[in-house]
Amino acid sequence: MTADSQGNDLEAVGVPITGVAAFAPVASANVIAKDELGASPLVLPVAAKRLGLYKVDGGPAPARETGDAIEFFQKGYTLAGEGTRSVVINLAEQNANVQALIEGAEPDENGVIEVSSSLPDNRFILYVITRYRGGKEKRQVGVASVTAVEPDQQTRGEVEGAAVTFTWQEDPLFNDAPFWSWGPAVPGTTPEEG
Repeated sequence: MTADSQGNDLEAVGVPITGVAAFAPVASANVIAKDELGASPLVLPVAAKRLGLYKVDGGPAPARETGDAIEFFQKGYTLAGEGTRSVVINLAEQNANVQALIEGAEPDENGVIEVSSSLPDNRFILYVITRYRGGKEKRQVGVASVTAVEPDQQTRGEVEGAAVTFTWQEDPLFNDAPFWSWGPAVPGTTPEEG
């Protein structure tokens, strides 16, 4: 569908229906090349570990923060401050991949994790894929770290998840960008078609 007489296009509205988040070690073998980021189907590297289901209201919530602007003596002139980008995903599963990511440790031979009070000092390649109604997808990949974990209160009969904040990190593997983003577009199409 194209835009109507008022310039509105219902096909341009993003209505998320599902998604995938995964992580892998920081290595060039785990970078999805730009020319493969829009492929259909998208093939994640063998080392990628999926984070499972999200809570119904816990899909990716991106954020962009900018530090204080640099002001000049002359009024009206400023430079943008240093910025950071992050995404919060409310993970529903308490699987081994999620536990290893947010605790930064694997269980020992007894299945016990010696929990730290601090967040793990881990860096990894993060993959965030969102599929929209109508077949379009948005795909993001870059180096990230866990900068906050907010476990849900346990409530009888409700999913107990954890809101995990992933902060994107500039890295040479991604040409010093916080992440690469493809879409929203239909996978397997050229940019003009999508």
